[in-house]
Amino acid sequence: MIMELRKKLRNILKQKPNFSFESDIIITHVTNLPKSKWLLKNDISEKFSTECLNLAKRRKNGEPLQYLLGKWEFYGIPIKVGKGVLIPRPETETVVETVLELAKKTSKILDLCAGSGCISAAIAKNLPECDIGALELSDQAIEYARQNLLNFKSNAKIVKLDVLNEKSVENFRDIDIIVCNPPYLTQDDMKHLQDELKHEPKMALFGGQDGLMFYRQIAKIWKKALKPNGLIIFEIGWNQKALVEEILIKNGYINTKTIKDPCGKDRVVLGQKPPNLI
Repeated sequence: MIMELRKKLRNILKQKPNFSFESDIIITHVTNLPKSKWLLKNDISEKFSTECLNLAKRRKNGEPLQYLLGKWEFYGIPIKVGKGVLIPRPETETVVETVLELAKKTSKILDLCAGSGCISAAIAKNLPECDIGALELSDQAIEYARQNLLNFKSNAKIVKLDVLNEKSVENFRDIDIIVCNPPYLTQDDMKHLQDELKHEPKMALFGGQDGLMFYRQIAKIWKKALKPNGLIIFEIGWNQKALVEEILIKNGYINTKTIKDPCGKDRVVLGQKPPNLI
């Protein structure tokens, strides 16, 4: 019986804050049926039941639900994810909204530390005429980015490179917007990670001892890739506003601004490259 299976899953996941929701999501995933339909089923095959129970047990042991499902919704689109790539977070949607508000239809946009490509994919879906480049170092993450971007814009450029290397900037010029959700956890943060975060790639989380390594280097070396008046847009940790704004100002950016996410936390810091002076 479907209700009996549902009860078993909830019992397995009872220590999770959202155990009811996660139990139902697992059933929806395995049966490939919306909740409104599987709720009406009188029974479920032993194969499906076993698969649901196995997923619930793995979830109980700390594996992220998003990895178990193989995808997660971000800005209204399904993003493929799995081991080796950062899971898209709802707060990152504020970054997308900022880009969409400021970009023109034909803007040249670079997404640094692109990970799964969720930011690039969301921009590509909403601004299909933009020239988008997704830059990432991890081989695993690049494969996810490729799959996610192909769903919305097959000619988006996906490039493997180290965005902290000054030579990486040499082939990029006249960019309208550079967007980046960099690793920004501190050394202390990494020592106190929640169990689920321990499953995500360290290289996508750790931003150096003070969490600011990527901001410092990217603000410095990628400025030359921007057009005059071009924008750099960063996602930040909840307590990094003043520090990241200071980094931008020290590197000659003007019109710095911070934008809050829907929870009221500082989430996006942006700066503008000054215009050419005659």
